[in-house]
Amino acid sequence: MIGSLSSHKFRRVVLICISLFIHKVQAQELRTFIDLQIHMSMHVPYSFFGKGLTFFKEEPKLSYKHLLTNINYANYIEKNTGARIFVNGTICNELIRTKKGAKKKVLAQLAYINGFVANNPDKYALAKSPQELRTLYHSTNKTIIVHSIEGGKKLINSKEDAEFWADQGIAFVTLIHLKDDEFGGAATAPQAITRIINLKKVFRRKKKRGLTEKGKNAILWLADAGIMTDLTHMSDSSRSDALSFMEEHDIVPIVTHDLFKPIQNQPRGISREDILTIYKLGGFTSLPISGETTASYKPEAKFATEIDSLRSNGCLCEGAVDSYAFTYQKLMEFIQQNVSEIIGDPLTVYDSLSEFQKVRFSIGFQSDFNGWVNHSRPRFGKKGCYEMDPDKTYEEIELVGMPHPGLLQSQWNYMLKQDLDISPIERNAEHFVQIWEGFIERKSTLKENSVSD
Repeated sequence: MIGSLSSHKFRRVVLICISLFIHKVQAQELRTFIDLQIHMSMHVPYSFFGKGLTFFKEEPKLSYKHLLTNINYANYIEKNTGARIFVNGTICNELIRTKKGAKKKVLAQLAYINGFVANNPDKYALAKSPQELRTLYHSTNKTIIVHSIEGGKKLINSKEDAEFWADQGIAFVTLIHLKDDEFGGAATAPQAITRIINLKKVFRRKKKRGLTEKGKNAILWLADAGIMTDLTHMSDSSRSDALSFMEEHDIVPIVTHDLFKPIQNQPRGISREDILTIYKLGGFTSLPISGETTASYKPEAKFATEIDSLRSNGCLCEGAVDSYAFTYQKLMEFIQQNVSEIIGDPLTVYDSLSEFQKVRFSIGFQSDFNGWVNHSRPRFGKKGCYEMDPDKTYEEIELVGMPHPGLLQSQWNYMLKQDLDISPIERNAEHFVQIWEGFIERKSTLKENSVSD
């Protein structure tokens, strides 16, 4: 048939087919908010977090200062307009000593989430694959939960281990958490508690805190099993080693909750160079939404000057939603200004891209609710920075901060009122599922090749 077509007509047919394919993909896109890490099963390893996803009859009195308090009530999670998809971060205890113990703790948390969804099928659904995630998003109005693991210590010891966790529906593993371990060095943030947790490693030389051979093997085992590796919490050396290894082995990196080093100049901050590398490899970065976490720390001079100016003019309350919004804005601007370098085309600028092409430059977010952190404080009142104007209307997050997941939409509303473009955040769900699909395709290809051999 091809031989009977003129070259012009053949090219036209090909272009039509490509156009139809792109249209089909775009029609199935996810355009929503995905919380890349929330801890809905934290009460399983740590009982002081209450009873998990319970439903309240009378709304509890909660504060943005909730370090060790359960705030993940099911009432706040279901039909949450601020996040349709929640990735539950199953925790592997930092003090765990045995492989058997680590596996048991993680499986107990997965079982809790699976059971909760099974008991509430009218409002919740579980996606154990990217296709399930797409289907559930388009065919239901349910709140969707995805499994992940934070901390691979004692869990990823072989190819078979990775395949086991893939069978449980794990989308990604945050390989390294708060302590240096068999996989490599962890980023030790300046807070006293994190330095105490990783005390023995604080004074190690930089060259000894990179990714280990087992860390490299784990990334490859996970990728071949269809599981993404989250580089969050890695030391600078570990992350640099991981990015080089992932580039060599054609593995896309993701970062679900680190910071932007030009503003948060500490080990959890990611450098401009590493951010560009992550996007060049097809991945994405994400920020935690807590204003306490995203408050500036020894920022570069130009950002310090801008922060001081905004603060004095009543436009930036450190520790409030402003800290997250400011960091997000600067990260977004940096990524969009470097599109030409990321894609390797000096003539391409961000504004010339189609909506479909812009997905590649998404920015994720992580709530970390029940993650042993406080959240954004109010902008106004005794706990805030400024006095209220009786003639103005405020978003709830400005008045009470972020005491629970039910105020996620208030955060987005506030950012929109500040004329911030939050579409890169809404595109992250599609970016996430596309990357996950790529890992599943990698797994399928390897399986097909092994059968043919």
